[in-house]
Amino acid sequence: MSESTRMRAELSETPERLADQWAANTDRLDALVADLAGYDSAPWWTTARGSSAHAAAFMAAIAGRFANRVVGEMTPSLFTVYGRTPNLAGQVLIAISQSGAGEDINAVVAAARKRGALTVGVTNDTASPLAAGAAHTLDLAMGPEKAVAATKTYLGTLALTARLVAGVAGDAGLHAALEALPATLAARRDAVPPLPADALAAFKTAGFVLGRGVGLGVAREIALKFKEVCVTPAESFSTAEFIHGPLTLVGPGTPVLIVCLDDATRVGVIETAERLAGLGAAVTLIGPDLPDTAGGPGCRVVSRQATGHVVTDAVALAFDVYGALEARAVALGYDPDRPPNVQKVTSTY
Repeated sequence: MSESTRMRAELSETPERLADQWAANTDRLDALVADLAGYDSAPWWTTARGSSAHAAAFMAAIAGRFANRVVGEMTPSLFTVYGRTPNLAGQVLIAISQSGAGEDINAVVAAARKRGALTVGVTNDTASPLAAGAAHTLDLAMGPEKAVAATKTYLGTLALTARLVAGVAGDAGLHAALEALPATLAARRDAVPPLPADALAAFKTAGFVLGRGVGLGVAREIALKFKEVCVTPAESFSTAEFIHGPLTLVGPGTPVLIVCLDDATRVGVIETAERLAGLGAAVTLIGPDLPDTAGGPGCRVVSRQATGHVVTDAVALAFDVYGALEARAVALGYDPDRPPNVQKVTSTY
């Protein structure tokens, strides 16, 4: 990878920072997993904004899939705007905030802890208000991130929450894949041709990014980055939802990028790609070890190297697409380090 922008430079250091994260959290995770053993049948709730919310959606999918946990979203507005404080005794609240400084997220943590929840903060700043307010803190340990667009901290959140799920589930296969992830991404960075900007060239106009299951949180994050760094409108949906009302928006040339992981969702996702390509949409199907014929005539297939596990495949695809988004932003004449009208820390109360 070149390091032409801060976004690119921070993305490229992800493998090394993930190795730091692995070392920084062993004791923290052991303590949290031990505590969670007393909440075996309790629901988990997440609270987050922006990229962190997309990471929370990813965690919800893998917690259900691998640890058989029900995970829901706790919207900050319930607490901060409507003034409600539900009884959360015996439940688990996981707050994700890269800065740990968002007033709304911290207000939810304070209220939830007061109302009996086991609270967990996932943050890149262990001196932040979030770390101080939560009963347990997991340290993203990704180093300073100065580019407005989050990259390494989002990827770090995927990896760290997946480690939590692996610990709760006692899943040795997932644990091993995550332990190898720093080396996996380093090899991808150093020895595999990067995903080029033209992989996203169909997005000359507003389009859609689709995914399902483990891939949905990644699809949502990609759509955000299209808007944030490429100044290109893109909305994200589950492939299962998209074939309802949103399908009316598809016509000849409509850009659609579909994240297609190699798990139980793959058959249905490919069927959706075929259907959209048949309507004339400019469909790009991206995933690990995809056959050239996936999606049928009119569907562009971008096959990337598999990592050996669906969870790390998802992280690696996000890593790949971030690089292509940065390259596309630069090609379009935008500065991905300074997106118009937005700032690094946003607090919505």
